[in-house]
Amino acid sequence: MGNVIELVARERTYSGREVADLLGIGASTLRKWSMLLEQHGYWFLRDSQNRREYRQMDVAILQRFYRLTKDQLFPQEEAALMIVSHEAPLPARMETAVALASPVHAPESSRLEEKLHALAAHVQRQETAHQELLERFEKQEAYIRSNLKERDRRLMKAMNDIMDAKMQLAKINDERRKTSIWHKLFRME
Repeated sequence: MGNVIELVARERTYSGREVADLLGIGASTLRKWSMLLEQHGYWFLRDSQNRREYRQMDVAILQRFYRLTKDQLFPQEEAALMIVSHEAPLPARMETAVALASPVHAPESSRLEEKLHALAAHVQRQETAHQELLERFEKQEAYIRSNLKERDRRLMKAMNDIMDAKMQLAKINDERRKTSIWHKLFRME
């Protein structure tokens, strides 16, 4: 098991900022693409703070995704499906990593594979839950915004109604005052 960790540790990884700069895209676009690939079963390494770490293989995949979506104008969903279906599935990638660490015994390698698969599944569930929370938050935010706009519209209407009523009262009072002055001057009854 130590050999697998050493093998992964020796592989050069890139930060999201480095990959975004390399591809000529924004960091938010890279996050969006990465989440889309993960939703379709692709797996990225994570650091201790749960940030994605991109290997050279991942950079190549993202460059291919870029070419499919930008140059060949494939929809992002289709491009992600194409890429994931052409890549080795997660268990096969894990088997390859385990096989490269030859001194590992067969029972340990299967346990390691199970643990890696369980970890990847857990990360995928966390990503899905996170995405659902974001969508829920966006819906609530839109609901609040629309309610605030409606409240502001109602307040403005109420204020306009109050101003109209005050103007009408002022007119009525002015007419009364004028009428009373004429009555006093000419003593009309």
